[in-house]
Amino acid sequence: MNSHFNIFVANPTLSFADQLQDLRNSVQLWFGSYNCSPSNLLFSRVYLTDSANQLSFFLSHSLFSDCLSFGAISYVEQPLIGGAKVAVQAWIVDAGSILKKGTPEKMEIKIGDSVIFFFQSVRFKELEVDGKNACVQTEMAFQRHIDWLEENGLRLKNNCHRTWLYVRDVDRNYADVVRGRNNVFENEGLTKDTHFIASTGIGGASEDCHALVGVDFFSVDGISSDCIRYLQALDFLNPTSEYGVAFERGTALDLPFGHFRFISGTASIDKYGICLYRGDIQAQTERMFLNVSKLLEADGSTLSDIAYMVVYLRDIADYMWVKKYLSLHFPDVPSLLVEARVCRPEWLIEVECIAVTHNEE
Repeated sequence: MNSHFNIFVANPTLSFADQLQDLRNSVQLWFGSYNCSPSNLLFSRVYLTDSANQLSFFLSHSLFSDCLSFGAISYVEQPLIGGAKVAVQAWIVDAGSILKKGTPEKMEIKIGDSVIFFFQSVRFKELEVDGKNACVQTEMAFQRHIDWLEENGLRLKNNCHRTWLYVRDVDRNYADVVRGRNNVFENEGLTKDTHFIASTGIGGASEDCHALVGVDFFSVDGISSDCIRYLQALDFLNPTSEYGVAFERGTALDLPFGHFRFISGTASIDKYGICLYRGDIQAQTERMFLNVSKLLEADGSTLSDIAYMVVYLRDIADYMWVKKYLSLHFPDVPSLLVEARVCRPEWLIEVECIAVTHNEE
């Protein structure tokens, strides 16, 4: 039993409808290359350039109904660099026994005999959040996942291992998001003396302009505590609590079908929490990947184990250099470049990834 990741970017010369069809064809061919079907899909994330105008069209298309709706799904508005209007990130597992319960936005997936994944994507509508700031919206999003976990006898502290926080106007609203998450973690017993949750906090939006925050959650039941490790590289990156935020640099999970290292959004930062190489995209990129390599090294992994990556650029003018760098250093790794402001203005680039080594047969 193995898992597989891929990223599909539509042909930018096509209309939006034809781009969706192009992606549907590509995704189905990929399923077939592993003798899989949509039932093997665990999770997908759809990247849109204009969610207010594109989301409803996507949801009515066969890319959604015939392919992606079979697994958990998330979407985010983050402009794709390169001209495409839509891209898809997907995760499948070639297991024979996969049981699913729920909706694509809130899905429980049992793989094999013991492990259960809980994927939830929280996107707010105007009536839910009108007049509420990003702090309150963050607390509301986390509470939804906490409630769902508690319904299943689980806890955020013990079972949630990865979050993605997409923040509208991140330069303005990120401080409130941090405050909201810190409030939740304090209530849930997540501290610098216990652990936090691997996370990405990045610029991104949903189709409703009143929603300042969208949050995706990945929780797991059925693995013991000795199958969970929190990754550090203290000679290169400091603990996030030292500058007032609460997330793990990375979390490693030993699952029945492989060893997974979930690397949080990582940038050009040093062991004192200071941004290195301000204004220099080349030096920031190199330091960013050095930091990732050191986090992976802490769990016996390397950059060559990266299964996919998403790269966030503050300035699209840096696209060509970064694209060339990725082509040279990661030619076989599925990757996506999007325009998304990082949580600190001085950071020009950030990357998130998952590194996987499969179990020996």
